[in-house]
Amino acid sequence: MLKKYSAFLNVLDYVCRKVIGIMMVLMVAIMCYQVILRYVFHNSNIWSEEVTRYLFVYVSLLGSFIAVRRNCHLKVDFFVNLLKGNVKKYFTIITNIAVIIFIIYLIPLSYNLCLSTMKNISPGLKMPMGYAYAAIPIGAVLMLLGMIEQLLIKIFDKEEKTV
Repeated sequence: MLKKYSAFLNVLDYVCRKVIGIMMVLMVAIMCYQVILRYVFHNSNIWSEEVTRYLFVYVSLLGSFIAVRRNCHLKVDFFVNLLKGNVKKYFTIITNIAVIIFIIYLIPLSYNLCLSTMKNISPGLKMPMGYAYAAIPIGAVLMLLGMIEQLLIKIFDKEEKTV
């Protein structure tokens, strides 16, 4: 079962990496366009900064899913590395469960935030702000899936995924 679940997440991981790549190219292109427009033509537009900001947020949250899956998310592991054997394993399992609980708590809150901000319109793009805030529940659901995989790997003593 873990093998099928990991295969499903491999597909999601692949899609996320491609989407992140496209978003990064768009960010660079839009910012170059904005810089040329501002400093060469002494003109600017109001939408380019907003688009790059929202793309950056989506890239960060989609990238968090990939980092969680590869077990390379930012963490302080000095004290964890001092632990040995089963103590380290159980501590990691408890930590993963705590993160899963937090993400489960975050998902409905972020979803409600999206719904409540759909009436707010962004100044530059004239789009509902709920679309920008949708990065939070999307990223949280993906991180939850990745954390569940990491927890199952740890529980069933499979080799941990790292970079």
